[in-house]
Amino acid sequence: MAIAGQKRVRLRWNWKRFVTVFVLGYLSFWTVQSGIHIWVLWHDELTLNHNIQAVQTQNAKLQQDIQELKNPVMVKKMITGKMAIPDPALNQP
Repeated sequence: MAIAGQKRVRLRWNWKRFVTVFVLGYLSFWTVQSGIHIWVLWHDELTLNHNIQAVQTQNAKLQQDIQELKNPVMVKKMITGKMAIPDPALNQP
C-alpha cells in the first residue's frame, strides 16, 4: 500500500497584494493619527475659549474699577473712608 503524498499548501504573496496591504495599513495609521490630532486641537480650542471668557470677565471688572477711579467724587469718597476701596484680590473668580 502506497502512502499518498500530502499536498503542501503554500501561501503566495504576490506584489499587488503586498502593496495593497501596505497602502491600507499606511492610510489607516495616518487616519487614526489625524483623528487623534483633531480631537486634541478641539479640546485645546475649548480650553482656550473658556480661558478667554474668564479673562474678558476680569477685564470688564477692571474697566469698571478704572471708571470709578476716574470719577473724582468717587475717589474723594474712597479717600475719606465713606466708600470701600476696590480690592483686585476680591475680583478673582
